[in-house]
Amino acid sequence: MERTDQDFKDGLALDLFSPKNRTLVVKQNTSPLPAAFITGTTGEPFVALSSYSYIIQMNETANDLIAKIEVPYDPEQLKKVGVQEANTYVATLAPDKMSWVIDDSTRNVHRSENNTRIIKMTSMDGEYLLVGRATADTSNIFVQYGQGATRTVNMTGGSGRQQAEFIDGLRFSVQTNKSMTMNVDLKQGINPGSLPANTVSLNSYMWIVNTSDPSMRIDAEMLVPFNRAMLTALRPAGSSPSTMLTVAKRALNATSGQFTPLNPDLQTVRELPEDRIQIQGVNRLDGQYIILVTQPKAVGATIPAAPNIIAGGGMVT
Repeated sequence: MERTDQDFKDGLALDLFSPKNRTLVVKQNTSPLPAAFITGTTGEPFVALSSYSYIIQMNETANDLIAKIEVPYDPEQLKKVGVQEANTYVATLAPDKMSWVIDDSTRNVHRSENNTRIIKMTSMDGEYLLVGRATADTSNIFVQYGQGATRTVNMTGGSGRQQAEFIDGLRFSVQTNKSMTMNVDLKQGINPGSLPANTVSLNSYMWIVNTSDPSMRIDAEMLVPFNRAMLTALRPAGSSPSTMLTVAKRALNATSGQFTPLNPDLQTVRELPEDRIQIQGVNRLDGQYIILVTQPKAVGATIPAAPNIIAGGGMVT
């Protein structure tokens, strides 16, 4: 295969190998989705470092390329908006067009040439935007539990989706029509009388989620982490976590009353290597959350309304 290296006037560069002859067209989109809507990595705020995005279209579907895309940045502009070179990214518009996706495993910052790249590409069709994270920290950023400005997640209102992840792996993916803030606390101590019959709590604590507008309906997904070693200690003769785990919730300010399991049809236990429970279709976040452990079932047994399982797990972007 021969190399094609195409440079554009504004510094965009496409470098690719293709096993057959193809053509591609690059267009500028001057009204892209705002850069605040980022998935695939965490931390905020994100800002656009260009007033336009790039739309790349090939004359046919191509998934057999060896390619990279690189977009230049201006170091002086970065200083003005408070973005470090290490916090620059080329983001890809998600298939649902609700967020810009960042993949740290295919990202490369070439500081000697002032550009940021996506490498290991096998296809180039899509829309791309140069973005930056205006934070002092670099790489993945995780939120601490508690209250206060540095422990608050800021969600921008609009049609896009944003993500935030806490230090233990509790992760939120949220679309909200109005801007909102969110904090999460940990509270030690769970009254066994507040649990459904024949269940125990996996942890000795609960997650307490509170937002700036508890009444606002949103479209959210949660990934709730579970500790496999603790589950084994509780159920040493048990089987797969997918047969025993479910997330339950009660009101934010409740001091008594029972935890109610969330709709099992919306829960998926994502096992090794992730070990998190995915909850889809969350319309309101405020509340107290725990993980319930039920009686173990034999693998393959029929379990009414049991959560689904994705073998091997994997991150959601």
